[in-house]
Amino acid sequence: MIITRVPYRVSLFGGGTDFKSFYADKGTIIVSFSIDKYCYLSLKKLMPYFGVKYRISWSHIEEVSSLEEIKHPSVRACLLEYGLEDGFEIHTVGDLPARSGLGSSSAFTAAMLAALNLYDGSPIIDPANIAKQTIKVEQDVLRETVGIQDQIQVCHGGFNVTKIFPDSSYSIVTLGDTSSFVRQINKSLVLVYSGIVRHSSEVHKASLLQIDPERKQKALENIRSCAKEFSCRLLDHTITFQDFAVLLNESWSYKVENLPQTPAKAILLSIYDQAIDAGASCGKLLGAGGGGFFAFFVQPEKQTEFEKRMSPYIAIRAQVSSFGVQQVI
Repeated sequence: MIITRVPYRVSLFGGGTDFKSFYADKGTIIVSFSIDKYCYLSLKKLMPYFGVKYRISWSHIEEVSSLEEIKHPSVRACLLEYGLEDGFEIHTVGDLPARSGLGSSSAFTAAMLAALNLYDGSPIIDPANIAKQTIKVEQDVLRETVGIQDQIQVCHGGFNVTKIFPDSSYSIVTLGDTSSFVRQINKSLVLVYSGIVRHSSEVHKASLLQIDPERKQKALENIRSCAKEFSCRLLDHTITFQDFAVLLNESWSYKVENLPQTPAKAILLSIYDQAIDAGASCGKLLGAGGGGFFAFFVQPEKQTEFEKRMSPYIAIRAQVSSFGVQQVI
């Protein structure tokens, strides 16, 4: 049996600018980090005497005889892309719910592809190679409207400043816990679950249909500028937590401009306002928007009261994880 795990991620700056249609001009910068919450996947060969070729356990249990019958889109796409003829038993479980803005879809696909790589004889997991394969499966096979930051971050792990170039190549600068800022993030991060489930690809499609292209472009340029300013000050060690709060709130305001008009939007904005009133210094809705998790940054001495006042929602403390895609067994 092969068991892989991949961390979920929090994107601080640059979200939405990681689409080829945007970064092909001048590139972009993403500041994000993986957290100590993971997607786990186990894979083993299924012997023919079970009477089915594939047994897949996720939120459903599938027992099917052909690839075409598999309902889980990512499992089907990964097996199709990899082209292995063997039957498999596949189980997956996550520390946090899917479709929640934490890069869970990319984490699952990366875990699946890493397991298939190992099964096919690869001696090690190469994070850059798995990221490349994950991008290909999500964009070319599944035809999802997604960028490339999630795949890169969940595969590499750590607290990263990722520069994406116009040709889709990228470079990463990773900060460890020797960084005072990373230590502050570890002390202050509180995730708050809105309870609203959404699919990032559908949110992006809705945004493309509803938001004026010029307005969207301007918002994305402002988001890129915030990411550039923050990353420069982070890397030269001149950023303060107060500066971070100002920039994140500014970036959040630009993101709000690109949120599609849905019944959930008013609820999400209300949660954000409640959290700031409850003591958060700053925060943002994670992922494409439309639901899922918020990341709020709350000073340690205020966290107990913050969680009490946000009790209608689920609050979870998390920290930066240095691990990316890896084999557990």
